[in-house]
Amino acid sequence: MPRQHAGSNGWLLLTTLGLVFALVWLTRSRPDEPHLHRANPKAAHRLGALVNQAKGAADTPSAPLAPDAASSNSLRQRIVAVGDIHGDLPAVTSILRRANLIDLKGQWIGGEDILVQTGDIVDRGPDTIALYRFFQTLRAQAAQAGGAVHSLLGNHEMMNELGDWRYVTKEDIASFGGERNRREAFLTGWIGREFRANYSITERVPFLAEASAAARFDPPLQHTAASFVHGGITPEYLSSLDPARDPIAEMNRIGRDLLFSLLDVPGGVPLSLPRSATPEQRHFWSEEGPMWNREWATSDEDEICDRVQKVCDQLDVRHLVMGHTPQFEGILSRCDGKVLLIDTGISRAYGGAHSSLSITYTLTPASELSLADALALELVSLDDPVPEATLRSDKLRRTWVEVEEVEALYTKGRETERIGRWERVVERS
Repeated sequence: MPRQHAGSNGWLLLTTLGLVFALVWLTRSRPDEPHLHRANPKAAHRLGALVNQAKGAADTPSAPLAPDAASSNSLRQRIVAVGDIHGDLPAVTSILRRANLIDLKGQWIGGEDILVQTGDIVDRGPDTIALYRFFQTLRAQAAQAGGAVHSLLGNHEMMNELGDWRYVTKEDIASFGGERNRREAFLTGWIGREFRANYSITERVPFLAEASAAARFDPPLQHTAASFVHGGITPEYLSSLDPARDPIAEMNRIGRDLLFSLLDVPGGVPLSLPRSATPEQRHFWSEEGPMWNREWATSDEDEICDRVQKVCDQLDVRHLVMGHTPQFEGILSRCDGKVLLIDTGISRAYGGAHSSLSITYTLTPASELSLADALALELVSLDDPVPEATLRSDKLRRTWVEVEEVEALYTKGRETERIGRWERVVERS
């Protein structure tokens, strides 16, 4: 009888261990299910109980795990990006409501979130004045709440500055009270001043709200940012810039210099670049420059990814986010998420998908993970006498978990699409 009892206990132990390993395997083998901040604390509690049973401690109740909310010590940043709007205010307000950045009255509720609009607000629709006023107001509200609104110039903004009105609607002109008023508004009036004061050509937006946070890890966190531009930035164009200067600052300087130069053109704005335009301004405005380039959208993916990586390395970013080339079915990811094309034709002039891109980046102390997450990430082992104690030990105090989740958000009942989710363990110095 004792021999049979021992064999029965051994069988029970093996069965329990098999169940535990199966649960861990399921946790790690489903990339569509996030490991961190899981909305199922009961399942995590049960897994902790199974661990205790497997260690011969079935008579000891499992300690309750931490709440399923994000840690108060976590570092978190959310960035939302919207592509070409082309004169459609109702579309963009519904998109920003879906992204939880504004309320039903159009007021900022995004807190410390960051909104990036990648240009081409103007043309093809009647809401030009309302749209630029809307973003002007939203920028101030976001800043007051600790967030930010980054506005980029698209090729259509610059075309209007140059007097190229090929895509301007009659309703748009009428809303300004005529062509003369509209021309003045864009060149020397409030829209022109807004462009020169608050719009840029490109932005590198860090994932971490604390500027020095990345440097406090060993080694320092790499590429914790995304690049935003209207058209596209190629390694060949970057090589044409002064290598001694920051490439982001250089592209913005060239665009700003071009805008201010138009104020000095005798007889008003031309329909193309003025004769006084410098070689770097002409290159900037060409199909090779950041306002017009479409290579990352139109070239075969297997031919561009190495060049895309070069740009990411040079700009110290993980993603190149751009509009300009419509993807009517929805946001398109290329090169494993390094290229994100977010112009989905949201204007009623196109009838495309109403979308925004959401990037959520979180750094969480390992000591505040659930036991289930810690097991899945192999921060603790089933061989540990007390896994919970190991998780909160001195050994793991400097250990953090980095998670980046990229999603496409849609309106009109279309479900959110996960573009990618990346996680890794990092050490704080």
